Amino acid sequence: MSSTRLPGKVLKEVSGASLIEHEIRKLKMARLIDKIVLATTTGSEDDRLVGACRRLEIDCFRGSKDDVLGRYLKCAKQFPEYDVIIRATGDCPLIDPGVADNTIFFFKSNNYDYVSNSNPPTFPDGMDIEVFSRQSLEKADREAQKTAEREHVTLYIRESGKFKIGNFIGDKDYSKYRLTVDNPEDFEVIKAVIENFNPDSTFLDYIDFLEGHPDIMAKNMSIKRNEGLIKSLNKEKI
Repeated sequence: MSSTRLPGKVLKEVSGASLIEHEIRKLKMARLIDKIVLATTTGSEDDRLVGACRRLEIDCFRGSKDDVLGRYLKCAKQFPEYDVIIRATGDCPLIDPGVADNTIFFFKSNNYDYVSNSNPPTFPDGMDIEVFSRQSLEKADREAQKTAEREHVTLYIRESGKFKIGNFIGDKDYSKYRLTVDNPEDFEVIKAVIENFNPDSTFLDYIDFLEGHPDIMAKNMSIKRNEGLIKSLNKEKI
């Protein structure tokens, strides 16, 4: 809720539901995800997210605002029966459950510690999924020291060279498209897409829509991917 570029973005409503509700409903459609937990902060501004979790009948875990890596591990410890963790950030209300399933299957079919579909990306921004083992999360929590490594959950796993990592690649490069919500311009695009599609639509349907409405697509095309991460890395000269 304390996003600096678009405060309260996850509870902004479109078509009678908040963006976080749209995202969780999409994730519930994935066949290979067994449990969904919303991992938010203990800050009072995030109290409203607890209510959203109740409505959606999912668990909610609350932890540190700044040490997000630590928050993830503490959350995972609440559910010891799960050895594989999937990360989907709260700014992806149009996340495609089919893309999620394919990325998870790629992880399960290979001997990787960590897999994403965005390193480098071939899917639109907003379709990002990360899959990693509990053991990898524990190791990262023990060893990661830099502020950026604590703020960005999987940065240490991806950059330390101590893990076997893989990247799930799409059939075609769609990485230029932006279907995430970080800025007011993003919200305008997402609002238009949600209002024109059913929940079971795929990211390819959204791309067709944007291509057919270049005025809408142009609203956020100038925004760089992963602005928050880039800012953190520049700050620490990583």
